Amino acid sequence: MQMNPRLSNLRCIRCASLWPPGDYPEGCPSCLAAGHPATLECLYTAAPHDLAIPLPVLAPVTLGEGATPTLDAADLARAEGVGQLWIKCESANPTGSHKDRMSAQLVSRARLAGATRVAAASSGNAGVSLAAYCAAAGLQADIAITRNCPPLQRDAMERFGARLRAFEDSLGRWPYVQDLCRNHGAFAGTNYLNPPVGTHPYGVEGYKPIAQEILDDCGLPTDIIVPTARGDLLWGIYLGWQHLHQTGRIDRLPRLHAVEPYARLSRALATGDARGQWESATEQYSIAGGTCTLQALEALARSGGAPVETSDAQAGDARQRLERMGLGAELSSAAALAAVSRLRLAGKLDAESSVVLILTSDGRRG
Repeated sequence: MQMNPRLSNLRCIRCASLWPPGDYPEGCPSCLAAGHPATLECLYTAAPHDLAIPLPVLAPVTLGEGATPTLDAADLARAEGVGQLWIKCESANPTGSHKDRMSAQLVSRARLAGATRVAAASSGNAGVSLAAYCAAAGLQADIAITRNCPPLQRDAMERFGARLRAFEDSLGRWPYVQDLCRNHGAFAGTNYLNPPVGTHPYGVEGYKPIAQEILDDCGLPTDIIVPTARGDLLWGIYLGWQHLHQTGRIDRLPRLHAVEPYARLSRALATGDARGQWESATEQYSIAGGTCTLQALEALARSGGAPVETSDAQAGDARQRLERMGLGAELSSAAALAAVSRLRLAGKLDAESSVVLILTSDGRRG
């Protein structure tokens, strides 16, 4: 396990300032000081004849994450009136969600940085994943949850050795994690700022290979639909496609669409400011919360995608359709299928579209 020697700088997605490789859990220091939290993206020196997507940590701690299946859902494509439709089953990762890809990179970086504990705020999936990877790496996991965290996910975190602290609401968790990271030497496993900036950029890089896997399995789609809260997965997938485009592997970017349970991103896009608060009630807990991030807005803008809202009822109907195909999915994950008809009605998809749904979690824990 070592840091990638090709990692040269980190660049702010807002002001384009460059920073040397290191840990920036609060994003760009200049933009943070100006009151505009902004993600940093990793830059790498070119490697002739090396087409592999670069990641910050080489030979990371692993539980076998990645290389998840992409299923051809021709019947769903016909029912939805699109040309082709695939389901990318991130639920096949070791702890049942896409979060394992991020945890492998993030926890490995924490160990390389000399940390002995990782602190995070989680609605469930991230906490389970970080707890498992911290156990594999020999690190302590401190997870801030809400009191309505699904019991099976809470139990899983504790079985992996995590220490849990429960709070009444999601925003109440962040000051606790911030204190552990700023004052007690914990490595940041998730965002803790409000307004949020997103997770540590080295962790988010772990999502980049999803783009290569999709390209290998089904070619270059026109559209990818991603359940989204703070935009780590959305931004990480975008970075993967950006690398493929910059290295000449593809001649265009697919459009990335962000699924959310109520309007956050559309309101932020209308003002150009991601720092608002748009709270509402939903059972889609993995993509809940009233905040969004600049990285999510940038992924939409740079790829030409759009935000799309799906109600709990629509996500529930979609979950039943997936179950009839033999696919288990939590409500937040099934929302990706519910979004297809919404995008079709909005004119974003048509009979020529080739669409990939990101099935983020298997639903075994809620």
